[in-house]
This record gives sequence, C-alpha cells and structure tokens, in this order.
Amino acid sequence: MKTLDLAESHSAHGLSVLLATARAEITKFFGLRSLTGLYMVGLVVTVGLGWLLGASAKASGENGIDSVMPAPLIVFATLQFGQLFFAAAAALHLTGEYSSGTMSSTLQAVPRRAILAGAKALVLGIFGFLTGLVLIPVATIPTALAAGRYGEFDVSELFSASLGAGTYLALLSLMALGLGLLCRNSTGALISLIVLVIGLPQILGLIPIDWVQSLIQYLPTNAATFMATGASEPYGPVLAVVVLALWSVILLGAGMLMMKKRDA
Repeated sequence: MKTLDLAESHSAHGLSVLLATARAEITKFFGLRSLTGLYMVGLVVTVGLGWLLGASAKASGENGIDSVMPAPLIVFATLQFGQLFFAAAAALHLTGEYSSGTMSSTLQAVPRRAILAGAKALVLGIFGFLTGLVLIPVATIPTALAAGRYGEFDVSELFSASLGAGTYLALLSLMALGLGLLCRNSTGALISLIVLVIGLPQILGLIPIDWVQSLIQYLPTNAATFMATGASEPYGPVLAVVVLALWSVILLGAGMLMMKKRDA
C-alpha cells in the first residue's frame, strides 16, 4: 500500500511539474515577437491566399473551366504555404534557446529533460490544434465570398476541414519540435522542415517508380490532405491520422532521445 501511495504521489508531482513547466513555456512563446510574428504571418498568408484562390476559381468557372471546390478545402490547400510559418515557430521555440544559450538556464530550472520536452510538446500541440480549428472558418468567409457559387460548401465540409487542419498543425508542430531537438540549431531545423513538407514530395514525384510514387502518399502533407478531404483512396482519414501520428512519434521520440544523450 505504501508503494502504491508513493507511486501515486510521484505521478501527481510529475504532472504538477509538467503543468507548471507548460505555463512557463506559454509565457516564453508569447514573450518572443519572432514566434508570434511567424504565427501572424501564417494567418495572413493563409487568409490572403484563400481569397486569391477563391477569386481564381470564380474567374475560371465563369470562363467555362471546371473549378468548383468547397471554400473550406480551398483554404486548406493554402496550408501548403502557411504551414511553414506555424511549423517554423514551433521549431524556433526550442532552437532559439540553444542559439541564445538560455537552454542551460532552462535545464537548471527543469532538470528532467523529458518533462521539459513534454511541456513544450503539450503547448505547441495545443497551439497548433487551436490555430487550425479557428483558421479554417475565419479564412473560409473571404474565400467563399470571392469564389461565389464555385466555392459553395456545407457544414460537414467546414467541420472536416477545420478538424483536419487543427489535427495536422498540432502533429506538424510536434514534428517540428522533434526536428529542432535533433538539429539544435534554427537553420538546420528550418531546412529539414522545408525538405519534409515541400522538398520530398516534389523530388520523389519526379521518380517514375511505382513504389516511390506509393511512398509519396504517406508523406505528412499528402496524409493531411486525405484526412481533411475525407478521401477514401489511397487510404481514408483514420489511417491518415495514424500516418501523421507515426511521423510525430518517430521525430519527437528521436529528438527526445538525442536531448537526453547530449549536453545542453
């Protein structure tokens, strides 16, 4: 019984430390203009590109080109660009501490590295989810107005795109954090992010080999599209979430392992 009580007490203490560390990470995030600035740029880029794509869809439709697409999915398509700003903020939230030398002070305050990484993951994951959940409905308004009847949508499509964007940005933030832990410098983390979400799909798409083309479908960006659109081919939304979660677990797990082995 005493052993059980000690285990429960230890778990409660660990949770308390995690939540306290998470609160400190929130303060750090909003205290850095570079991070909040990246988020704001990501929001503006997504809304602006959504409006432009909506206007383009209307112009194409009026010229006899089939361009009908639900406005929420038009907005989701713009995340191909906007995602870089949100992911960069997630990576820099960590790598900025290494570049400025404040990581040593952070580890003195929170010596349990798993707790520190967990708190960062919790904060960035929640920020990413809320961003996607709010961004799609907000950006859908100007996009739908610009697209007119070529961007008509129903509530289920709006809900699916919003939930998909929130889930994707949350998991992408964890991938970015993992890359930040692996690289420990801003340049390396940002280049790795660009390669992962933009470079690999483009490069592999040039290789006319069946198994390579099949592999592309399991990259994060494509998995996110299948999840948000509810596509059934080559796989459905449920498997898409699993694929994205695996990317997050692998990258974040590898990053946490390296964090434990390396000095600050």
